[in-house]
Amino acid sequence: MKNFSVLLFLFCSLISFAQKDKSITSEIKVTSVSYTVDTIEELKTIDWKNIKEAFENNKPEEIIELNFGINLKESKYKVKSSIKISGESRNLDSLFFKAKKGVKSLIKISNKYKNK
Repeated sequence: MKNFSVLLFLFCSLISFAQKDKSITSEIKVTSVSYTVDTIEELKTIDWKNIKEAFENNKPEEIIELNFGINLKESKYKVKSSIKISGESRNLDSLFFKAKKGVKSLIKISNKYKNK
């Protein structure tokens, strides 16, 4: 019985010390943002600063994609339009400049069909 107790104690201590906590570092990255709306007013209220913050933790060589779209279901012609801009994270300012320009174009085109 004494040997059994010693073996049991030894076995339990080996099992408890054999377990190690593995530290796993996970990496979070955002590679795409899609923004589709039903009204022109919603396109005008895009918070560019928040969208830009989503990509700040990406590596410079990672490809990111920005999608913006509008779906005017209530207009006579049921206009549905979108733009897509993609490029490397290091060119974030350039991508956002192009995206803002594209969204302005979407607004301009959509205004033509808004009341028709």
